[in-house]
Amino acid sequence: MVNADSLKLYLAVKKRDDRSHMEDTLVLDGFNIRSFATATDLWEAFQQTPARMVISERRFTDGFTGLHLVSKIRKHNLMPYVYTVVLSTMANLEEMKEALAVGVDDYLVRPHNPFQLRSRALVGMRWLNYIDSLYESKSEKK
Repeated sequence: MVNADSLKLYLAVKKRDDRSHMEDTLVLDGFNIRSFATATDLWEAFQQTPARMVISERRFTDGFTGLHLVSKIRKHNLMPYVYTVVLSTMANLEEMKEALAVGVDDYLVRPHNPFQLRSRALVGMRWLNYIDSLYESKSEKK
């Protein structure tokens, strides 16, 4: 069973202050957080040591977006499942549809309050536990 302190969570947010505030928010629930300034940096670390949850901003100045990141995670790491959240200031329906089409699990429009971020992470943890339980029961039947 996944719990917050055993769950590895990677966070990619451009601004250091925003990153720090989000880390502080998620630490309250005991998440094991590693943060990055770009989605590229997160992807490089992920390839070495995958995380079970990834929260990333949508846009970065280097052109490798949060959507590119999620797309790569979906193509290269199917099990165990990785829960993904994208943060964006873009609230239009087309942007959200694009994110969901590449495999994003949750889309959080900024600015948000800390409770929204915490609740998304906790929902992600519940989903991971549910998915893991399905996978374990399937393995036991073999």
